[in-house]
Amino acid sequence: MSFQNPWWVDKNRILEDEHVKRAKVIVPPIDESALILGPRQVGKTTFLKTTIKTLLEREDPRSILFFSCDAFSRKEELIGLVNEYRTLVNREKSAYIFLDEITSVSDWNTALLHLFNAGYFNNSLVYVTGSSSINLRKEMLPGRSIKKYVFYPLNFRVYFNIFYKKLIQDHVKVDEKDELYENALKLLPYISELNKALLEYVRRGGFFATSFSENPLSLYEAYKDAILSEFLKTERKESVFKVIIRKIIESYGSRISENTIAKDVNVSHTTIGDYLDVLEKLFIIRTFRKIEGGGKTNYRSLKKVYFIDPFFFRVMKIYSVGKDIDDDEMPLIVEGIVGEHLAREYKEVGYLHFKSGKEVDFSVGNVKVEVKWREKERNRYNNVDYVLTIDEFKKSDEQLTLPVSIFLYLISSDKFFYELT
Repeated sequence: MSFQNPWWVDKNRILEDEHVKRAKVIVPPIDESALILGPRQVGKTTFLKTTIKTLLEREDPRSILFFSCDAFSRKEELIGLVNEYRTLVNREKSAYIFLDEITSVSDWNTALLHLFNAGYFNNSLVYVTGSSSINLRKEMLPGRSIKKYVFYPLNFRVYFNIFYKKLIQDHVKVDEKDELYENALKLLPYISELNKALLEYVRRGGFFATSFSENPLSLYEAYKDAILSEFLKTERKESVFKVIIRKIIESYGSRISENTIAKDVNVSHTTIGDYLDVLEKLFIIRTFRKIEGGGKTNYRSLKKVYFIDPFFFRVMKIYSVGKDIDDDEMPLIVEGIVGEHLAREYKEVGYLHFKSGKEVDFSVGNVKVEVKWREKERNRYNNVDYVLTIDEFKKSDEQLTLPVSIFLYLISSDKFFYELT
């Protein structure tokens, strides 16, 4: 392996890099070693390169290594790369090591553990990115000083702060109903802007590229290909994938089972379960499960499945059905956005379903959330803490009716990265 003319020692090359030149928002760096996972096209590579650009203002370029690991297939190649670099740059000297798309490498997790154990990362700030958590285990890298994060598409709060205006309102926990109400009152003067932004968020999603594009659907092929290429690396069939995606869209907002999907394709329900698990680990979908009495999650019951970003819904609908979203789907897409925002902030988020047939969209601990995007709250929803509509605002002793946009803004953190637990 040779490092003749490596661009990691070429300051001018970083400054002329297309990712750096196109970056209109600089994501603040993490000041500790980090394994950063997230969907393709979310901005991980741009984040690494803008961080390097900042480092070059004060650091020797030779102390910085960047490498795109999708050029490799075997873990030995990755280990050899870092070994040669640390031979050139003494291990006792501080270094900054950026390994992009490491999950493209077979057995990347064991390679990373070896590099830590062998001391190649001593005195180093290490950023590692990937698009899949398939081979990630909770106990991976025990005792190693590297945090695991997910770089999701922007949540609605960060989206509004960047593309509209930053509102000076604190993030509020969903179980702090009185505080949330007081803060919601302060946001009412901005309801028109917030609702306008939410409609754009449904159309564009939280990706930087789609948010800055005049026509986000011009990026359809790029995002479709990114999803498909990552999925097909798992050696599963595109034909089954396409049927599953179509069934998710047809059942959006409703409960679904592996058996229901399996009826449309000649595979077992266990295979469908495997495909859904892979889609979740590739950060394409989010699965919500039924919460039983006492807060216990029922893993055997029907599930609700949403895409992690509304632009993924558009891309996958065009891919599997052949047409873009229509007006009737807006309430379901908004429901999925609410679920995704809750899931990013809280560990245990599910839905409730009762023998009577009644259902609550989302449950977070003891807090129950119902999304009624276009419905006026004519009927009282018993034992529901929040009813979310377009623009209604009222408070009773036990229940808050709030605009969805205000609720999303207040319950979301000012985060680009969410710690993976």
